Amino acid sequence: MSMAEAVLARWAADPVRGAPFVATHHRPAQPARHAPLPDWLAPPLRQALAQRGIQQLYAHQAQALDHARAGRDVVVATPTASGKSLVYHLAALQAIHEDPQARALYLFPTKALAHDQVVGLDALARAAGVAVGAHAYDGDTPADARRAIRAGARIVVTNPDMLHMGILPHHDRWAGLFGGLTHVVIDEAHVYRGVFGSHVANVIRRLKRVCAWHGARPQFILSSATIANPAEHASALVERDVVAVCDSGAPQGARSFRVYNPPLVDGTTGVRQSYVKAARQVTRRLAKAGVPTIVFCNSRLSVERLTRHLKEDVAADGGDPQTVEGYRGGYLPQRRRAIEAGLRSGAIRVVVTTNALELGVDIGQLAACVLAGYPGSIASTLQRAGRAGRRDDAASVVLVARSEPVDQYLARHPEWFHAQNPERARLLADHLLIVAEHIKCAAFELPFGPDEGLGAFGAAHTQEVLGWLAGQGVLHQGARWQWVGPPYPAQKVPLRAIADGNFVVLDQQHKHTVIGEVDYHTAAEDLHPQAIYIVGGQTYQVQRLDWVGRRAYVDPVHVDYYTDAMTYDGVRPLVAFAEDARAHARVAHGELRVFERVVGFKKIRFATGENVGYGEVDLPENDLHTTGLWIRPAPSLATASGLPPHRLVDTLRGLAQALVRVAAVHLMADARDLGHSVEGGADAPGTQPPALFIYERYPGGVGLHEALFAGLDALLAELDTLLVGCGCDDGCPACVGAPTPLLGQGDAPRSRADARRVLAALRAPVAQQAIAR
Repeated sequence: MSMAEAVLARWAADPVRGAPFVATHHRPAQPARHAPLPDWLAPPLRQALAQRGIQQLYAHQAQALDHARAGRDVVVATPTASGKSLVYHLAALQAIHEDPQARALYLFPTKALAHDQVVGLDALARAAGVAVGAHAYDGDTPADARRAIRAGARIVVTNPDMLHMGILPHHDRWAGLFGGLTHVVIDEAHVYRGVFGSHVANVIRRLKRVCAWHGARPQFILSSATIANPAEHASALVERDVVAVCDSGAPQGARSFRVYNPPLVDGTTGVRQSYVKAARQVTRRLAKAGVPTIVFCNSRLSVERLTRHLKEDVAADGGDPQTVEGYRGGYLPQRRRAIEAGLRSGAIRVVVTTNALELGVDIGQLAACVLAGYPGSIASTLQRAGRAGRRDDAASVVLVARSEPVDQYLARHPEWFHAQNPERARLLADHLLIVAEHIKCAAFELPFGPDEGLGAFGAAHTQEVLGWLAGQGVLHQGARWQWVGPPYPAQKVPLRAIADGNFVVLDQQHKHTVIGEVDYHTAAEDLHPQAIYIVGGQTYQVQRLDWVGRRAYVDPVHVDYYTDAMTYDGVRPLVAFAEDARAHARVAHGELRVFERVVGFKKIRFATGENVGYGEVDLPENDLHTTGLWIRPAPSLATASGLPPHRLVDTLRGLAQALVRVAAVHLMADARDLGHSVEGGADAPGTQPPALFIYERYPGGVGLHEALFAGLDALLAELDTLLVGCGCDDGCPACVGAPTPLLGQGDAPRSRADARRVLAALRAPVAQQAIAR
């Protein structure tokens, strides 16, 4: 029994806690399945592999290399640490060995992953005697190194953002790369979904266009975590037929997966112990026993809270608090690199992170993984769990359930998780707002011909957008469409979102040193005046927020609380694309206007979680034009459900909260990508009940609304299953959410029976076909 398993067994046997694991799933170790090295592999590469102790390949590696050798585009979708990188390393190095003019381009979603892979690639190339000059080319690369890479690198390792802004617009300087490009590697392809994936698909369109101009047609080799549609997703990303290799031959160590549901604090209301506190308790036991552990949180605030608490715990247990570190987006590159190095060396024994470490950066040998809340998808859960127990080492995984509906569903039905296939990854390359921006970038790179299109967007649609851009004064139509607007339009097109500009956080007390970054979407909530901003457990207070200049000025402070923003939002439908009439409601999807505003904040004590104060905030309203789905109940819904107006309104709010969580799981979307609201109507008998909205939290949306509309019946059925399976008496925060205080109605919990009656009425059909508008 491993040390991690012994710690968790003692935890489960603790008479005070009383067998806290509601489920334990053991997966036995699996032996490797091998295949011989391919006959065509060059002797120097064989020798380099032999020096590493590799005499044969895993079965999936050999299969993928056979496809690549045959000229097929291929995606390798196997578990974490199954040796996917060796596939594209060998394919690229073999091509360079055979042809001195051959070049390869590697794309990784993060700088950290790119730098990590350069080390392994360079070591293999040196051992084989193949001079590739592999270098990472990103925003941190010095100017003199950039010139050397452009001039001599045969393998360029970068990220989509740098390809988009720093390479394609200067493709004339990269003639050697693009003219000889034989392979494009896209690692972690499952990450390229939603807004980010839609942008990257258009960057790939531009890449293929530039390559064609330079006379090259590169082959694509992709790697992905386990998802339901690897071939379909990869094909959508590169717009070619892609073969998927999914059956892993790599060995897998024994693995346990436990679900821990924190104990009920109040059985009547269904309130449970804080999942952050529970994750802290589990991790503390593992850390005290010396088990290297990674903890995944679903928010940056949770990362900082847990990091702070665990440092205190380790110190109290006689350990070194410096062995605990937080890791998240917004940390500066130097800090992230130092943490990664500490993990590899073993100096850092516990790391608390967001999805920033979900990807395949080498972080050493970790024995345990604690998931503080369900990540939102099976694919993401498997990816995070795979960060512990690499290759054939044993690993222990603990999922700590939140009071969220989906988490509680998993706690009550843990078999569901292991019986399901991972979700599908989706992107929408033809999203008009996104593709129009990339047509601008492509026109700057190369003029468009009169009949030319951008990839599968097609010539007719592309020419229409070009005409619109000419009307904006940035293109001139002659024999070809020539760019005449401001140079380098790619600089104003961020890939990670549609909104502009990260906010930088400046420490006023230390010469305005930059201590972090916050994205535009969360800046108002995280950086409003008097907000507590946390980095690595250190607390700072925001003194001033410069909304125009995208800067927040902070001072270090010692406080025992953090802040939680309070927001007000509203939704108005603009255009319905399609509607579906039901017995007691009309369902539609289309364009919406959403407005959000941070109006205040709560002060929450670190130690106890109690609210110790409030503050007001005066920030501008954030207006969002997007897409979504809405359910507009008819007046008959009150009669059908038998509920008075005030209870119907509050029940609809509870259903909206639960539905957005269920939708996020089915769409393989982050729950933060979806917003919800219950708007309109009145709390009086005989009046129109309020409408329920679920909207995409990005300008223009990315097509999730169509999937919501098409799959609404399945989503509502899943929501009903969640309600039926809840173990509460009649409603709790885990199934129908916390009640909304209503004037004169007190704080009575929402009723699960009420929610099921309303849900049944909403599901009742009257017409099957959608009415196109």
